[in-house]
Amino acid sequence: MSDNKEIKIAILVGTIMITICILAFIFSNAKTPTKENIDLKVYKLYVIDEESKQYEYRECSSSTDDILTINTEFRKINKLDDSKKVKGQIKGNYKIMSKDSYIAFDGEEKNYIYRSDNNNLYEYNSSLYDYVKKICE
Repeated sequence: MSDNKEIKIAILVGTIMITICILAFIFSNAKTPTKENIDLKVYKLYVIDEESKQYEYRECSSSTDDILTINTEFRKINKLDDSKKVKGQIKGNYKIMSKDSYIAFDGEEKNYIYRSDNNNLYEYNSSLYDYVKKICE
């Protein structure tokens, strides 16, 4: 009779362990970002009239892989601390928007990037500048 109890306990423990493993697998795969659940848009600044200083941003076409790559860098930029702050100015030739916040940069010699969430300019070295330029060509 004690053999039956031990078998029942072993089956119960095994079932619980399998259930936990299946749930962990489901939740770990559910958080994989896709283009649909990442709300990022890439824009390039175009000059309408140089004399009156009229400009407009136009959206660049981007693939799912592009958005996923940009999202990784976007998250890193939003975690920059005060030690990376700089004084200066950019024109904002490129802009990446996510809902109400955005980052902007020129993509030229200076690796400055502007964050709209705290209205600060940061120095940030990244391949993002060339990547976005390539997308917007």
